[in-house]
Amino acid sequence: MALTRSILIIYNLLQVAALPCLGPPALLYLLSRSKYRGHLAGRLGRLPDLSPLKGLSPRIWVHALSVGEVNAASALVTAISQRWQGAGIICSATTATGLTALKKKLGRTAHVITTAPFDLLPLVNKVIKGISPDCFILVETDVWPNWVWNMRQSGIPTMLVNGSLSSRSADRLSHLGPVKDLLYGGFDLLAMQSSYDRERLLRLGFSPDRVSAPGNLKYDLEVPQIDEPEKVLLREAIGLESTAPLWVAGSTHPGEEELILAAHKGLKQVFPDLQLLLAPRDPKRGPELESMAMEMGFKAIRRSAVAKSGDVDIVVLDTLGELLKCYSLCDVAFIGGTLVNIGGHNLLEPAAYGVPVLFGPYVESARTIAEDLLACGGGRRVSGKEELQGVLNKLLGDSSERKNMGGRAKDLLQKNQGAVSRYLDLVAKALRGI
Repeated sequence: MALTRSILIIYNLLQVAALPCLGPPALLYLLSRSKYRGHLAGRLGRLPDLSPLKGLSPRIWVHALSVGEVNAASALVTAISQRWQGAGIICSATTATGLTALKKKLGRTAHVITTAPFDLLPLVNKVIKGISPDCFILVETDVWPNWVWNMRQSGIPTMLVNGSLSSRSADRLSHLGPVKDLLYGGFDLLAMQSSYDRERLLRLGFSPDRVSAPGNLKYDLEVPQIDEPEKVLLREAIGLESTAPLWVAGSTHPGEEELILAAHKGLKQVFPDLQLLLAPRDPKRGPELESMAMEMGFKAIRRSAVAKSGDVDIVVLDTLGELLKCYSLCDVAFIGGTLVNIGGHNLLEPAAYGVPVLFGPYVESARTIAEDLLACGGGRRVSGKEELQGVLNKLLGDSSERKNMGGRAKDLLQKNQGAVSRYLDLVAKALRGI
């Protein structure tokens, strides 16, 4: 513990030394970017309006880095609000897209939605004292030493939920001595996605009393049920033909779209009426991708510009909040952030609708789920354009295999649900003082 405190002091001294040189240019950069500028004040320690918390107890603070973590946290936060109906719930995120997702998913559940401060000691102290939580819950990642250790020193029970630790990361930490304690030692409870993640932490020396494996919150996915008439209306609203075969490439990133469009071009030789719904992770890239598709000879249109359904090859989904429902419309889905080294996004959303799930080799952010999908036969890993096109060609031409594969993906999701209740028991333990 003394060694960890010493490293924490060094960490803060390095920040103080670096701020005069790095602080001003960093601030100018953040101010020049609209995606950072809108919530910069919160990152610099400005407290949100805390009046909605007046008279509510306990105060439970849940932090999620960005959209993926918000998706994992949403079912847990909803369940917390139901179990502790007098509680004041604070939800925070780091990114602008994370804040948008919080407001959309939990705007009616959380009493306060805010951004997280930079991990600078004065800012962290101010925000923690202002919010004064009775319990702090960190979802998956975004571990910052000042946050966690300030909570611990203030006597605030602190939990990591839905945690994961790859074998590669565990190996690195094993060679970095006290760094592992700096990152994880401040948590009272470390609740991991799988028994493998738990074992890795135990091998690093953490106490079995603090480390558990309640399961993966992402399996407790809440999806809207859509009947056939609704699907017809949704297709028309998006600009898709009512009966044409469709595949969705969701949450894509630069470097992937070129491969996806090339695969679609090859598939159109076999399935002339095939349509693609291309959903970039950043909806602002809609015009860019529409132009890219048109330059490759496709008839393309952006969702935001659709007047009615028509004869198009590709619809670019440049709106927020519609991708999940769109998975219910497609025959096969590919999840982006996996053909480039991003780490992947939610692989379970198509599975919830019984749709086969394809993904690339880079799935570090969804590693356990990817392994589960491969093991059950509900998902396929593709290495690049050629394999993506080949697998799609096979599945689009074989309705029986497509149905079986989608059914296995949906069964996997349903069999692994129920983690939320186990996490609630841990929250109760934390509120009792561990």
